[in-house]
Amino acid sequence: MEVFKVEYRVKDLLKKDILKDATYLGDSSGLNNIITGITVVDSPDIADWLKGGELLLTSLYPIRGLTIEAINEWMARLSGKKVSALIIKIQKVFSEVPSFIMKASEQHGIPIIQISKDVAFIDIMYPVMEELFNDKVRKLEYYKEVHDRFTALSLADEGEDKIIETLEALIGNPVALYDRDFRCFATTNNSISLFYGMERINRKEEITDTKFPFYRQSVVFPGIQEQKSEQIVVTVETINHIKMYLIISELNKKITSFDFIAIENAATSLSLGLVKKFAIAEVEQKFKDDLLDDLLAGKTQSLHPLRDRANVIDFNLDSQYVALLFHLEGDYHGDEDGEKLTSHKQQQRHNKYLRQTIEFYQRDAIIRERSDVIIVLWKVLQKDENDRDWLNQIKTSLDHIQQKFKKYNENLAVQVGIGNIAQNALDLSQTYQEAQDSLKLGQLYNQGDFAISFNELGVYRLLYQLKDVSVLTNFVPQSLQKLLDYDHAVRNDLLETLKVFLQTSQNASKTAQALFVHYKTVTYRIERIKEITGIDFDDSEEILSVQLGFKILDVMNKQEKS
Repeated sequence: MEVFKVEYRVKDLLKKDILKDATYLGDSSGLNNIITGITVVDSPDIADWLKGGELLLTSLYPIRGLTIEAINEWMARLSGKKVSALIIKIQKVFSEVPSFIMKASEQHGIPIIQISKDVAFIDIMYPVMEELFNDKVRKLEYYKEVHDRFTALSLADEGEDKIIETLEALIGNPVALYDRDFRCFATTNNSISLFYGMERINRKEEITDTKFPFYRQSVVFPGIQEQKSEQIVVTVETINHIKMYLIISELNKKITSFDFIAIENAATSLSLGLVKKFAIAEVEQKFKDDLLDDLLAGKTQSLHPLRDRANVIDFNLDSQYVALLFHLEGDYHGDEDGEKLTSHKQQQRHNKYLRQTIEFYQRDAIIRERSDVIIVLWKVLQKDENDRDWLNQIKTSLDHIQQKFKKYNENLAVQVGIGNIAQNALDLSQTYQEAQDSLKLGQLYNQGDFAISFNELGVYRLLYQLKDVSVLTNFVPQSLQKLLDYDHAVRNDLLETLKVFLQTSQNASKTAQALFVHYKTVTYRIERIKEITGIDFDDSEEILSVQLGFKILDVMNKQEKS
C-alpha cells in the first residue's frame, strides 16, 4: 500500500517560499498544530464562524479599537476553536506585534507568524488551500484502499487476529482487543496484553472528525520494563449490547488522522465479525442446552438418535462425565463499581465470573446455566471401578476455583455438589440427580464453601429419600429417646457428649478435647448417660442404632428448618 503523507501542519507551512522571511513567534509545540483551513480576520467576532484548526490572517486592523482585556478574551476564544496559528502582517496598524498580544499568545497557546506588509494574503492562501485540497484527496484515496482491504478480510471471515495484525501494519503501533472486563481477547504483541495504572486523559483531541466513540488513557506496561504509554481506546459494539475494546498503544509514534481512518475501518470489521461470531455462539449454546436438557432429564433410551446433534457441538456421547452443580451462596445486594444493580443482575455478573473460572480449569467441560446454579459435565477417565483418582483431581481443581473466586468476592461462597461417574450419555440423568442431592444435603450442613460428592453422603443418601419425615421417628432407638425425654438442664450437654463420644470411637480423652472440658467431666457424663438410657457400650449393634438415631435426628432438624 502507498505511504501517504500525514496532516498539513504549521511547520510545513513555514517551508513555503512566500514565508522565507517570516518570523515564527511561539514555542516548538505550536509547529505541530494541524491546519484544517485558512481565512482572513475581517471582524472581531471571527471565532463565531470558525470550525476549528484554521490558520488566521490578519493585520490586527479589525481589533485595533479593543482594550487589552478584550483582546485577551478574543485570543481565548480563538484558542477554544483550536486555531492553528495567527499570521500577523505588521507595519499597517502596528510596527511590530504588540507585547500584550504576545503575552496573550503565550497564555492561550496560539503561535504567531509575523510577516511584512509586502506579503499579500492571497499569496499565502492559495498554496495552503492547495495543500488542504490535496490532503482531502489523499485521505479519500487512503480511505478507499483501507476500506477495501478490511472489507476483503471481513468477506473472507479472517477473524480478529488477522484484522488487528493488518491494523498494526498500517498504523505502526501494537494493537489489542479486550472484552468488557478488560481481559485480553487478541493481541499483536503479548508484552502489551497486561497493563495497570489506567488514568483517563480528558484533554481535547486534535482529531475531531471520527465516526466512533473513543478516549485516551495513560497506562503502565509491566511486560516492557514498567514503560508508561498512552492508549487510544475504541468501543466496538457487538450483539446484545456486548462491548469489546480495541486498544492502540502509542509505543512507536503518535496517532494521526490517517491512522484514525484505518482504526475506524478496523473497528467496523471487528464489529461485523464479532456480531456474527457471537450470534453463532448463541445458536450453538441454545442447541447445546437443549441437547443437555434432554440428557439430564433422561428423555432418551438410545444414543443413536442423539449422535447427529452431539456431533454438531463436539459432544462425545461415549466419554465418561461427572455432573457437578455449582451454587453461589451469600448476599447479592449492594453497589458494584458505583453502579446500582438488582440482585438478579449481580447474580448474573457473579455467575459469569464463576463460569469463566470453571472454564479456565476445565476447558473441555460442558456447561449449562439454570437460574441460580451452574451445571457442569466434567470429563474424567476412570481406569477401573476402584479408581478414585478422578474425584481427588476434581476436588483439587475445585479448591483452586473456590480460592480464585474468593479473591474476586469474599462475601459469596462457592458450593458444589458432585455426582458419580456416568459411563456414557445415558447415565447423565443419574449423575445429575446425585449432584443435586449432594448440593442439597451439603447446604443443610454448610453455609460457606464446600465440595461434597454423592459417595461421601453415606447413610444420609438413604435417609433423605424418605418423603414422610415423621416415619424417621420410629427408627430412633428407645435408649436415645430416653435421653431426649430426660427433663433436666444437662440434657443437651449429655446428648452432645454422647454424640462426640461415639464419633471418637468411645475415647473419653479425645471427647474431652473436642468439647473443651475436663476428662473427669466426660467420664461422669457417660456414667449418667448409662443410668438414664441403659446403653450397653460394648454392644456393637446397639451402638450402631444410636449412631443412626443421631443421624435421623440431624436429618429431621435440618428438614424442619429448611
